Formats: sequence, C-alpha cells, structure tokens
Amino acid sequence: IPNTLPHFHLPNMTWNHIQKLIGPAFVIAMLGGIESLLSAVVADGMTNGKHNSNRELIGQGIANIITPLFGGIPAIGAIARTATNIKSGATSPMSGIIHGGFVLLTLLLLASYASHIPLASMAPILMVVAWNMSERKHFVHVLKMKSGDSLVLFVTFFLTIFTNLTTAVEVGLILAVILFAKQMSEQIIITKVLPDHNNKQEKVLPHVVNEAHNCPQVNIYTIEGPLFFGAAQTFEQSIMETIHYKPKVLILRMAKVPFIDTTGEAYFRNIVQHFKGHGGILLVSGMQPQVKETLKR
Repeated sequence: IPNTLPHFHLPNMTWNHIQKLIGPAFVIAMLGGIESLLSAVVADGMTNGKHNSNRELIGQGIANIITPLFGGIPAIGAIARTATNIKSGATSPMSGIIHGGFVLLTLLLLASYASHIPLASMAPILMVVAWNMSERKHFVHVLKMKSGDSLVLFVTFFLTIFTNLTTAVEVGLILAVILFAKQMSEQIIITKVLPDHNNKQEKVLPHVVNEAHNCPQVNIYTIEGPLFFGAAQTFEQSIMETIHYKPKVLILRMAKVPFIDTTGEAYFRNIVQHFKGHGGILLVSGMQPQVKETLKR
C-alpha cells in the first residue's frame, strides 16, 4: 500500500467507555418515553382528547437520533410547557411546533443576552415550576396506599435525592419488574373440579371437588392466569400431586390461560411426560391460540 494514502484514527473511546454509556443511555431513553407518555395522558385529561402513543414515541426517537448530530441533548415531552400551552388555549398540534420555533429563535438571536441572566434569578422560577409539577397530593395518596407502588415511589424518590436520577430510575424499574412478577405469580388459580349435572339445565357444569364429590379415575383441573416463570412452579406442584395418585385420565381446562412462556412450557412438558410414563391419558381443552402456538413450536 503506498504511503501517500491518508491515515485514519479511531476516536479516543474504548469499549469500556461505550459500556459505561449504555446503561445511562438506556435509562434516559426509558425515562424520556415514560415522561412523554405521562405528559400525553395528562394532556388528554385536560383536553378530553386521545393521543397516539406509537406516534409519540417514534417522533421522539427520530428527534433524539438526529439531535446529537448537532450537539444537542435528549428531548422529552414536558408536562410543564404542555400544561402551560393548554391553559393558554393552545390545544392544537401546531402549539408544540410554534413553541419549538420560539425556542429556536431564542437560541439563535438571544443566546448572547440570555447568557448574562444570573443563575440565582432563575432558581426561584425553577423552584415554583418544580413545586407545581410535584403532584404532592398524588404523592401522599400513593404512599398512604402502602402497596408495591408505594415502595417503588419511596425508593426512587430517596435515591433521586441522595444519589442521582440515573441510579434511581434503574433501581425503580428493576424493583417494579420484580413486584409485577410477584403479583402476577399470585394470579394463577388451579382448581380441581368435577362435572355436576343440574336437572334444571342441560349443560353439565364444573363444581369444586370435595370429600363427598370426587373421582379417583378422572381428574379435572381448571387453570386461570398466565403460566409464566413466576407461576409455573406452582402449576407443576399442584398437578404433580394428582399424578402421584395415578388417575387414568387427567383433563386440564386452559381456556382462561392467556399466556405461556418458555418456562411454563418446560413445566407443562414435564407434566405430560410424567403422566404418560404412568400410562395415563392427558387431555387439554379450551386452549387459546397464543398458548396453542407456543406449545406447537
């Protein structure tokens, strides 16, 4: 290769720097999306309108991809300016465009003058805006509920004060996911039933099994709720107790199972293999299309 070719050098950024930036970038993207959608929901309540969440997030994503190319910072929908527009009578989509135009003109024409504004004079304005945005009544109301949401709010709030916003949002999201998984795992309901004929109706209805109403040869279970990783073990343990009694037929009524993940599928397959190993017949009824497709795959 001739020495006359230009030499290109990579930017002074290692893979370690990139890894350090991925976390904050993800948190900022999540925070921006949540804040923007929250602003849109509040605006809907003030205007009796209905926003398009997909259009909102796609537009924000495009803006945040292009803005850094010009030295800009991530942009999100802000409830303070949105509420100010609405209260002033600016409720059309043009209000946001006009607002952005004024901000652009201010930066281009008045930036040199704005730089002389004392920061101390801006502090009271920011304090008033923050106080008006704090939703203190809603904050206290959520804390009084003493629920999982109260815990997430409390932890996120204090981490924001004593650490930084990025850490607070990361911990808050992880905590919210854990609490959501726990709540969903408690939604699974497994009931052992048997048909009971009612003379007044032609349809045979399932009734909960009791000591006087049971059948050792045929076991029927009604399953309600999603079979995901948080609830799959409870599902398997309940059914396995039946398999140990070696009934001839096991019927699983799964019409009220809206979703099954790979962990739930693995436990379900384990039940099928154990029951077939005992020489029994397993029947499944009322399976929804999404669950059926997952089990087929």
